[in-house]
Order: sequence, then structure tokens, then C-alpha cells
Amino acid sequence: MRHIYFLISLISSTLLIASAPPTSVIAITHVNVIPMNKELILKDQTVITENGKIKQIGDAAKIQIPAKAKIINGKGKYLVPGFFDMHAHFFYEQGENVNTCEAELKLMLANGLTTVRIECGDSVYLDAKQNVKNHKWLGPNLSVSSPQFVGNYPWDGKVFAKICKTPDDAIAAVKQCKKEGYDEIKITFMVKRDVYDAIIKTAKDENIKVTGHVGPLVKLPAALAAKQQIEHMDEFIDMLLPDTTYNHGQSVSDMNIWRKKAWATVPYLDESKIPALVQSVKNAGIYVTPTNFFFFSSFADSITKEQYMARPDYAYIPSKIKEERWKIKDHYWKNAPPTKSRKEYVYLRNKIVFELNKADVKLMAGSDSPEWFLVQGFSIHDELETFARSGLSPYSILETVTINPATYLGLNKVKGSIEVGKDADLILLDKNPLENISNTRSINTVIKGNNAFEKSDLEKLLSEAKEVLSK
Repeated sequence: MRHIYFLISLISSTLLIASAPPTSVIAITHVNVIPMNKELILKDQTVITENGKIKQIGDAAKIQIPAKAKIINGKGKYLVPGFFDMHAHFFYEQGENVNTCEAELKLMLANGLTTVRIECGDSVYLDAKQNVKNHKWLGPNLSVSSPQFVGNYPWDGKVFAKICKTPDDAIAAVKQCKKEGYDEIKITFMVKRDVYDAIIKTAKDENIKVTGHVGPLVKLPAALAAKQQIEHMDEFIDMLLPDTTYNHGQSVSDMNIWRKKAWATVPYLDESKIPALVQSVKNAGIYVTPTNFFFFSSFADSITKEQYMARPDYAYIPSKIKEERWKIKDHYWKNAPPTKSRKEYVYLRNKIVFELNKADVKLMAGSDSPEWFLVQGFSIHDELETFARSGLSPYSILETVTINPATYLGLNKVKGSIEVGKDADLILLDKNPLENISNTRSINTVIKGNNAFEKSDLEKLLSEAKEVLSK
């Protein structure tokens, strides 16, 4: 869910430069490897990377470590592929549109993100993508979606959007975004059905994927027929209404989550319709990014101010943005829906996620940070824990943040699992994530290419980012 909150501002500061000394050969010794190409743990392994690629994986007693290698002791630790966040943004979209992308990228990397999809485009983000690619900036590799395609744009301020009121508008906008180098077309609000159809057709002709929201002017069956990649499970919950007479067939998807009339439909949602919903998604063969932590923490769970302030990422939110976010929170919660409806909403979204996973629909982890009190990097771990709340196994949850997004992006030959020949995007954890998914937070070292960021390096990245963002 994005661009409802163009109310907050950001103050810029001079960035400090952090870097871990690069080396062409890295050896992680005596480590437990969770390869993510199958569900197992390879115990007591040594992994050799060279020139940013995984060169060897094998029994620690048999692998010969090159003399020039940087050695990282992995004994008792767990090596997993670098993580993906498939739905993130930058503070640049908010407030005064100040560019602090470099600092935000450091936050992402320090939290184990080595690839991130930015879900609303701007030329500033294309520049950030290139700066990472050219090794000018430290951070995850970026996939950048287009500016959001909208039927109208009701908010003031800088417009991160392509306003498409007619099919001709849509055709021109898709072609322009493809030419400008965006990786996907992003759809959000108030897109009419004929405009939507033009976006889908033109994107297919231009060989560019379509991702994003599904609005009530389009509805889920049309999006599934188009094989659009769906964010936020938009319109999923609306398919549980008994019939279209209930609030014109609209429930609490997308922007309707702000409407009391939409929340009034929640007691009438029919759980028995979930199997048919899941089958229709399965038949479409699409990937789904639920972003449940954003929805639950913002609109359903009664999180107190003290609880927000105790979160580790709260210190990275600029003070001006904090002020605006408290106003937004207070505005919603002073007229919040009934507790029973909010609990039912959480239950149904969790149930849908569980059943999608059970049906082998490919799920992807997305944080939707930095919305409300979420901050990039930190919040992907919250989303993983929310998948556990839905009943997914730790291994299935790890798939949502590694191999599934790599496969969706067409990168699974080089990323998403630990195999010889793949990129050296790796995270060394102090604790086993297959025992408890919260252990993804126990980051000891992040390896990206020729850079090995150990704990002191990660702390430095966080410190530099905080100095810029906490003002």
C-alpha cells in the first residue's frame, strides 16, 4: 500500500562513507549451510568465494583454503543466501522529497538485504541503482518499478506517478517507462478497466512485467487473467463477500481500508470461499506479495506509542516524519474499527496466506517500508515473523525472501540459493533460522560480492545512516 501518506517530510544531512575492505577471495569456514535449493542443512562446510562468485562448497576437512583468502570463522553459525525485499520505497517520495537514498541503502544492507525491488519509480532511484552497480554506493542491488500508474492523483506535492485517464495515455506511458529503463510497470489507484487493459497489452508487447495494486474498477478476476503480479493481496478479501450487493462488492482492500463502510463488511466475509480464491490464484500462476506486517501493525494491531518507540528502527525515522506519522496514526485510531472486526481481518489474511502457501502459490516477502513506523531493512524481518504468524514453516518463510523472489525476477541462475557459480550474496547468522524465523535478525556478517561486512562494519553502516536520517 503506497502513496496514501504524502504528509511527511525529511531533512537531509551530509553522508559519511562506510566501506568494508574488498578482497577477491573470502573463506567462510566450518559453517552450517542452508542452501535453499532443497530443505536441508549442510553441516561443517567451508565456502570459498572469489571475485564475487561462489567458487567452492564442501566438507571443511577437505577444502583447501587459498593463502590469500580473508577467513571468516563460521563455526556454530548458519549461512543463508542474501535476502530480498520485494516491496520497498525511499523517503524521497515523502515530505519535501529530499534524496537520502545512499543512507537508506546502508540500512538495507546492514539488515541482510542484498537485492531490493523499489515499488515506485523516479529518475533518482535509477541513479541509485546505477551507483550501486558501479560500486560508488554500498547497498543492495535494485530493481526499480515505474512511477505508479494512476487514473487520477488526489494528493498534493511532487507526483511520483503517470496519470493515465485514457488507453492512449497508458500506451504512451508504458512505452516511455520501458525506454527510461524501469524494470516493471507499477499500477496503483483508480485505474479504469479499459486503461488497465491497455497497460497490460502494451506491457506484453514491450516485454515488461506489470506489478502492483488491483482496484475495484478492475477486480481480481481481470488481474488474474492478465497474470499481473499482485501486491498486498488486493481484492483477495473482497472475494470473500457473500455477493456484490455488500458495499458494491468492496471490502477492506487497498484504499478502502480507511473507510468505515468497508470495515462494516468484515463480519459478513465468508471463510468458506477461501479455497476457491486460492485455486483461482494458483491457476493464474502468479506470485503474491502480502505485505501483511504493514497492514497489521498500522490498521489492526493496537500498538502503543511506547511499543513503537521501543522498536530498534524507530531511531532512524527523521523527527519531522515522526511528527506527521503520529498525526496519521491518531487520525486513524481515534475512529478505529471494532476490535472484533480487526481481529477477523487479521485472521482471514493469515488464513489466505497459509492456504496460498499450502497450494504452492509463490509468496514473496515485502515490507512496504518506510510507511508509517516501518524502516527499510529492519521491517523485512517483521514481515518474515508475520509469515510465521500465518502458520508457515521457517523453510517456507525463507523461500519468500530468497529463491522465490530471485526466480520471479529471473535471477535464480545467479541469486537466491547457495550454489557454486552463483553470486556471493550471503548472510552469516549466529542462530539457526530453521528453528525460529526470528533468528534471521542474528546477523553476524553480510557478504556482497568482494565485500565482507562483519559486525563492526554493520554497526558502522547503521551509525552513518542514523546520523543522516535521525535529524
